[in-house]
Amino acid sequence: MKYTLNILIFLTISQLATSQNTILWKVTDTINNKISTIVGTFHQFGNSFADSIPEIKENLAKSEIAIFEGIFKIEETQEMINQREKSYEIENNLTKKDFKKLLEISKNWKVNIYKLKPIEVRWKLQQEFQSIKCNTTKPTDKWNHFDTYLQYLANQQKIKIIGLETDSIQLNFIEKEYKYPNWKDEKKNISAWIDQMTTDKPNMNNCNLARKYREFNLNYEFDKECSIDVLVIERNRNWLKILPDLMRENNCFIAVGYYHLRNKCGLLEQLRKEGFKVEPIKIKPVANTL
Repeated sequence: MKYTLNILIFLTISQLATSQNTILWKVTDTINNKISTIVGTFHQFGNSFADSIPEIKENLAKSEIAIFEGIFKIEETQEMINQREKSYEIENNLTKKDFKKLLEISKNWKVNIYKLKPIEVRWKLQQEFQSIKCNTTKPTDKWNHFDTYLQYLANQQKIKIIGLETDSIQLNFIEKEYKYPNWKDEKKNISAWIDQMTTDKPNMNNCNLARKYREFNLNYEFDKECSIDVLVIERNRNWLKILPDLMRENNCFIAVGYYHLRNKCGLLEQLRKEGFKVEPIKIKPVANTL
C-alpha cells in the first residue's frame, strides 16, 4: 500500500511567523544558482484544488526534475491487494449493521474489502471521509490524489521523475509505525468511521486540517521538536541524504506531504541548515467549500 506525506522551510522564526500562509516554498542554492520549489501536499485533495493554484503548474514547468515520495501507481497497488487470499474476518468481526453499511460505502471501491487488512479498512474510510464529508475532491475530479495528479502533470510535460523511496521501503515504515493491528484492535475504530460516514451529523472537527490547508492557514512551528513519528522523522532523515545534492545540481520540483515540512526535523528547516535560502511563495486562498 502507498500512504504517505511532506516538504520544506527557511528564514528566521520572526519572519516565518508572518509568512506561513502557503503550501509552496522557494528554495535557492545561491552558490550554483539553482532554484527549487517545494509543495507540501494534502494527499486527499483532488485535481481541481491543484488546478486552482496556477503557481503550482508554473513552477513545475520551470523544473528539470520532479521529485515525489514514491512513484505512485495506484492501479498496481489495487491489483496487488486484489490478488491476496480472501478472508472473512471483516464480516465476522463487524456487527451485521456495520457490515451492511460498509458494503454500501465501499460499493465503488476498486479493492475487495474481504482482502483488506483492518488498518487498511480504517485508512480507506478516513480517506473517504476527507473526500466526501470534507469536500477535498469534487465529483468532476478525474484525480482524487494530489500527488498522483502532480506526477501525471510532470509526465505530460516530459519532466524527469524521481521517487525518494520504493514501495517496499514505504511498507516497512508503515509496518514499523503501526505494526498492522488485528481486528480486535481496530474494529471499534472502523465502526466509528462507518458511523461518521453514514450519520447526518458527522463530527466536522475531523475536517479541521483540510479546512486550514485549503485556506493556507498553516502553522509550520519551525521552533518545535518533532513528535515521535517514524513516518515523518526517519523518512525525512533518509530523504535529506538525497535531496540537497539534487537541488544543488538541478532546478527541482518537490512534492511531499505537508507534515514532512513542519518543525525542526522538517525538510525546510533542515535544508536551511544545509545553506539553502528558503522563502514562502504567496498564493491566494481557494474558496472554502467545507
